[in-house]
Amino acid sequence: MRKNLNWIPLIGVAEVAKTKITYRSTRIREGEYEGQSAVAVVKSNCSFETGEISFDVKLGDPNSACQVVLSHGLQPEIYVGLGAAANPYVIALYQGRKWEFLAAAGTGNLPTDRSIAVHIRVRGSEIELFVDKIKVCSAVRTIQVSQLALFLNGPKDLTVSQFRVQAHQAKAFVVMQFSDQFDALYSDVIEPTCEKFGFKVERADDIYRSGSIIEDIVRSIRESSFVIADMTPDNPNVFYEVGYAHGIGKPTILLSDRRRDKLPFDVSGFRTLFYDNTIGGKKAVEESLTKHLENMTV
Repeated sequence: MRKNLNWIPLIGVAEVAKTKITYRSTRIREGEYEGQSAVAVVKSNCSFETGEISFDVKLGDPNSACQVVLSHGLQPEIYVGLGAAANPYVIALYQGRKWEFLAAAGTGNLPTDRSIAVHIRVRGSEIELFVDKIKVCSAVRTIQVSQLALFLNGPKDLTVSQFRVQAHQAKAFVVMQFSDQFDALYSDVIEPTCEKFGFKVERADDIYRSGSIIEDIVRSIRESSFVIADMTPDNPNVFYEVGYAHGIGKPTILLSDRRRDKLPFDVSGFRTLFYDNTIGGKKAVEESLTKHLENMTV
């Protein structure tokens, strides 16, 4: 559980106390939005990518908005929480001054006579929103590491309290053919390099759940921070899994033995780490992979 959360108001009027944040509703005095409620953005010192976020919010008006901002300051930002749409519960993207709603649920007005318990669960690209312990909506979108922020707005004051963060270990999912050659690359290079950066590493043969193996792999890709795929042999399973990862916008690092003549057309435009299947070649791919992970975790 993350302790010692610090908050700083960046925009609008908000008061930060030890255990709560109070949004003070004010009116915009000029410009095209004159007369509307001014928003407040409050930013924390907690860097977040995957895990659980919980808090209670007491609204002063049913038309208020209280949302956690994931990937804050990056493109796109992801807003998860209450209000700011025709539906009371939303997951939305904000990029280039435009909104795109990934998921929305609920009807009627948000309650103002009691506190509302909000819980957000992020596992890789999978985002779930719970309100009063009920799952109300979910979406799939890649989260970038950033410090958490709160977006607050409404015609009356509102209060956020008991904000808690439980970070989970980020995961890398590895896609490759199962054979001695690739097992050695996985165990000698990929796994230790990723673990050095704090990532839990998993590939399909590590999954021991019952049910459809394809469903398990798709779930693991969604729940991972990024995918590493070896494209050396023409393996339909690998192509399918890489295609799914690209389809949901999952960061993907491609590897290939240099002896392969050329990559399939659909992935030939993606940056690929080519390696030689030698001791020196493995050292080179370790160094290249390290540079990739350094850039991803800055």
